[in-house]
Amino acid sequence: MPSAPPALSRRIALAALLAATPLAAQEYPFGSTADTVFDIIRTDDPTAFVCLSYEGRTTRQMWDKRIDGESDLNVFLFQAHFSDGPPVDIILNPEFGSEGEARAEAMRYVRGLGQLPLVFRQGIRQFGVHKGDKGFHGGPGKIFMYHDRATRRIEQAHLEESILHESVHASLDRDWRQSPQWRAAQAKDPGFLTRYAAEHPEGEDLAETALFAYALLRYPGRIPPVDSAAIVARVPARIAVVAEILASGPVSAPAPKPPESCGS
Repeated sequence: MPSAPPALSRRIALAALLAATPLAAQEYPFGSTADTVFDIIRTDDPTAFVCLSYEGRTTRQMWDKRIDGESDLNVFLFQAHFSDGPPVDIILNPEFGSEGEARAEAMRYVRGLGQLPLVFRQGIRQFGVHKGDKGFHGGPGKIFMYHDRATRRIEQAHLEESILHESVHASLDRDWRQSPQWRAAQAKDPGFLTRYAAEHPEGEDLAETALFAYALLRYPGRIPPVDSAAIVARVPARIAVVAEILASGPVSAPAPKPPESCGS
């Protein structure tokens, strides 16, 4: 396992002191990643997104929380192209009405997708968008989001954080959330980082923890010191696993050249 960066090592040392005081089981530093007040991934951070190409209309199956099921829909299909890896299919519910409206909606997400570490993005085969205000959903290879909820996340400067959370479900859950390393880290750590993770330890703990761990590992100054200390005190072993995931790197083919018609 790679050694922790010096700044993180100092936090881990501080965590050892804090951990000497038992943490009550009902105490969680945060409610959920969706409620975080931290702008961890900023809109102007670099992105690997290059351009968005329109691939026409096609039939795709879309999971929709509004009907609690899947439907075959004649979607608008785009491909988001990135400088560091393969493209991702972006599918828009036909309720968006026109190619122009669908493109405008797709563009709200693709820069944030390009800001993800490739190891988080590489498993996303399909990124779907509906209208409405349901909670976002991620599963093996797929993410689904909703226009109204995304608008609120944009206003809060938190859409990128939500994309990262769902990317963990799409790319990492299968190999990591029940792995011996993650289970051992859960058992070793004093508790859960968020109430939502504690309520769903098998399904949500990795995705909930990954965002805060990523912040400390890649953008340590974006979380105040007192909150950083609380995070490291609660989940030091799990942070180390996320560091291992990030250091392992993606397993992905080189990025293909986008089509000449691809527009940004």
